[in-house]
Amino acid sequence: MSSQKSKTSKSAKARLRLGGQTFTVVQHLKHTEQGDAGDDTIALLEIVDSGGVVRYRDDFAYAVEDGGFCRASVKVISGSNGAGFLLEMTCATSAPEGGGPWQILSVSNGKISALGKPFSAMGEMGDFVPGKINKIGNATQILSDELRIRLFTGYFYVSVPLRVRWDSGLALAQNCFSQTGHGFAPDGCEMPVEHAERQPIEQELTFVRMFSESNTQTVIPEHVVVKKDSRVEILAGKVFVTLEEEESKTGIHLGVGPDIWVKVRVDGKEGWIHTEEDLQAVGLYGR
Repeated sequence: MSSQKSKTSKSAKARLRLGGQTFTVVQHLKHTEQGDAGDDTIALLEIVDSGGVVRYRDDFAYAVEDGGFCRASVKVISGSNGAGFLLEMTCATSAPEGGGPWQILSVSNGKISALGKPFSAMGEMGDFVPGKINKIGNATQILSDELRIRLFTGYFYVSVPLRVRWDSGLALAQNCFSQTGHGFAPDGCEMPVEHAERQPIEQELTFVRMFSESNTQTVIPEHVVVKKDSRVEILAGKVFVTLEEEESKTGIHLGVGPDIWVKVRVDGKEGWIHTEEDLQAVGLYGR
């Protein structure tokens, strides 16, 4: 490993307004020289109020990789149930499909506090969606604010909503169940598919085991022929999403279970397929 030197070099500042208040985000940067290359990596982030008081400080010990060059970005998120900042760390050593870690900072009465642990995903950050406000007679219903994550399943992306609980942290906004021989059990949820990249089918003739429902417990599959020139359409996906504490216990990771179901239409015939063999038969390969 080449020698590495570092020193504090400069700071970067940005001003943000939230709830009538002005805050200054200060990134204290460190210049790291490794071999002939060098770059500025964040050493400390502070959020300062208009009176010059530091309301939040983070040294990013949970995110910085050995030898990696990391920067942070902060943006305002304001919902129907609360408001704060979304802090995102990006490092040069991150996996190509990896996203985060992110940290939600809740702002209330001038106080800034981390909302739960940092979280990451094999994917990228989507939109923040304020909860809908519905009038029901004299009552007012306020739905939860949500963050949308574009989560990579290994074959394609799906949009996963996370409920923002401003008093405690994040939770999955969708929880699905299916009937088994022992009653209902947690199952994947059907979701729209994004960027499903199919490869040309090489075999002249093959088949897939197509299910009328995404369930191997109660449904008998039909063998559907797939030809080299068959018209194949990807209609939806069914993914079991997990939101679990990392082994290091320093953060939370959003991931998917191993059994990916895909709703397809093959020459006009619709149904569900799964298993690596059947997905490859329609041109879907893990990447």
